[in-house]
Amino acid sequence: MGSINYGQLGYWIADSRSTPIQVESYVAAVAGGVEHSLYVKTDGTLWAMGDNSYGQLGDGTTDYARTSPVPVATGVTAAAAGWMHSLYLKTDGTLWAMGSNMYGELGTGVIDSISHSAPVQVASNVAAVAAGYNQSMYVKTDGTLWVMGHNDQGQLGDGTTTNRGTPVQVATA
Repeated sequence: MGSINYGQLGYWIADSRSTPIQVESYVAAVAGGVEHSLYVKTDGTLWAMGDNSYGQLGDGTTDYARTSPVPVATGVTAAAAGWMHSLYLKTDGTLWAMGSNMYGELGTGVIDSISHSAPVQVASNVAAVAAGYNQSMYVKTDGTLWVMGHNDQGQLGDGTTTNRGTPVQVATA
């Protein structure tokens, strides 16, 4: 339901939807970004749709929008979507990110204006992942919490207002 101006609902029609429509079956997890969506099927495949201006769908392109779901990865257990970036967690515990890195939200070690349209590995031994507007965070298997991205209001919780392009640990188990 909602706006479909970028195809983020997985189909294309001329106006918004106020009632549910089935897009897929056998879905295990979902993530909704600002104008893009991700879902993980029960077979572990990750699919993406919607705005792709910054490569946030991870299909190797920065095509304006994908109005139908496109396959992104296999062996996936969870996904998270922010404004112009996305992350996913694989069954082997590796964390992958794609899209805008304007504030360091991908955790690549740098803050840049390069769109990462192909997924980049961020971390290993990860148990959970979440994304905010221009921030990302994850919990490692040892229970520690790591954050990265936009921090102008101290939203990362690291005691600063410095944007972080490299993941920073903010809590212990």
